[in-house]
Amino acid sequence: MRKIFILLLFLLLITSVSYYYRAPILSSVAKFLIKEDSLQQADALFVLSGAGYERGNEAAKIFKNGFVPKVVCTGANLQVEFKVFNIDTLESDVTVANLKRLGLTNSQIVKIPEGTSTREESNVILDYCLKNNLKRIMIVSSKMHTRRVGTVFREKFENAGILLIVRGAPPLSFDEMRWWQHEDGMIGVNNEWMKTIYYWLKY
Repeated sequence: MRKIFILLLFLLLITSVSYYYRAPILSSVAKFLIKEDSLQQADALFVLSGAGYERGNEAAKIFKNGFVPKVVCTGANLQVEFKVFNIDTLESDVTVANLKRLGLTNSQIVKIPEGTSTREESNVILDYCLKNNLKRIMIVSSKMHTRRVGTVFREKFENAGILLIVRGAPPLSFDEMRWWQHEDGMIGVNNEWMKTIYYWLKY
């Protein structure tokens, strides 16, 4: 009986401490997923498909600050919500449209409508870099995707003699350091942890 009492007391203590420090503990869950490089000059910036508004905004900001001479948008996934308007639009099309909205011209944007996953896009981008002799590139994805993106891209690009700079676009609908306070944050963190584990196990 005494052992059971001690165990329950210990569990109560752990629960109390975890609840008291819940904010920093939960923040660290998202913080681990974020791994960005410092901004540097690059030969081109590549925007991965998805979240074209957020990522396009970040790419345009980096471009306008003079870090890159052009922005390349990749991705072959359909933006399925547009089907309600009978429009077949790729995620890369949405990013391109956002960049143009923000002032970039056709000569400053390249669209590569290929790649349906982070791994596929890494191969597409590597092929483009080798064909165009690019030696220093920047990748923009969502901020909480940056660790996984770096894991997928970095080794193969370094082996090809290409310096990789990974940057993240912050989410607009929630604060990633308080992700548990918003449904989009909970979904985003859960999905990214599942993808991170999947890539770790598979590759």
